[in-house]
Amino acid sequence: MPAVSIIIPSCNHARYLEQRIESVLSQTFTDFELIILDDASSDNSVEIIKRFTRIDKRMSFHPSNSNSGSPFVQWNKGVRLAKADLIWIAESDDVAALDFLKVMVEQHNVNPAIALAFCQSNRMSDKGIISGTWKTFTDDLKSDRFGGDFIMKGIDFIRYFLIHKNVVPNASAVVFKKSVYNEVGGANEKLTTNSDWLTWLKMLLKSDLAFTSKPLNNFRYHSKSVIGRLANSENKNYKEQYDLTMRNEFEKYCKAASVTLPESIADENKKYRSFDYGNKGIYQWTKGEALDGFINLVRASLSPKPTFGYFRRLMKGEKQF
Repeated sequence: MPAVSIIIPSCNHARYLEQRIESVLSQTFTDFELIILDDASSDNSVEIIKRFTRIDKRMSFHPSNSNSGSPFVQWNKGVRLAKADLIWIAESDDVAALDFLKVMVEQHNVNPAIALAFCQSNRMSDKGIISGTWKTFTDDLKSDRFGGDFIMKGIDFIRYFLIHKNVVPNASAVVFKKSVYNEVGGANEKLTTNSDWLTWLKMLLKSDLAFTSKPLNNFRYHSKSVIGRLANSENKNYKEQYDLTMRNEFEKYCKAASVTLPESIADENKKYRSFDYGNKGIYQWTKGEALDGFINLVRASLSPKPTFGYFRRLMKGEKQF
């Protein structure tokens, strides 16, 4: 049995596939299987994948006849097919340093309680130009922890970082344990975005985390990437619609799994949900959806503590979505 199962979920990424597959096959850690999924691509992705599967017996190809509509359906499919407990979901448009897998496996070997190891990521353009790292994404959390390597209890990582925002911005930077992933129900397929964030939250309620500060992953930003599509979406001034859905699902999961969150984490989640409901209400009101907007403004104003701030913002004409 291989030590690691690598999953490349792909859809219409023919432009990036060859570089991605080569960066996986060239890893210095070689005890792996490579599972490639294609979600009914309309470009020449299948042709590229089949060419590679003929030259490396560690690879298997599992195409879909119809598009699933969600990357997280592909996540779960790939994990079901995986033979190893350590899983690397290598997104098809990203690129890894050649020692990425070696370093991540070493992190897991430090402590069996670790179920999620990840590294810092570079920001990479559509043309492959590196323009810095994602460390700037965590600088506003007023912590220097991401400036160096660390191992942390999962619940502490949630408390200090992950409950505030998804500080694991790219799945390609993560190697996780299938056993814990399955224990928490895998990825939520109802969410078309932020299900990765929800998955990390659920897993870290039960396990610990290791972080490597060296950027061993290149996270590509382009117009068709998930983050690119959200930035260019019709509702680009209202990102909280995605955050709010995730936070509601996290609360539902905790109730269903009989998980009692520490008060500090529960309060933070309520605070952010209130903020998201408030922004949603203002957004709906300004778009002519007065009743729905009013209902969400009331929700935001009553919890976690009474406030008239959102209604004052609306009356002043502030539109800080």
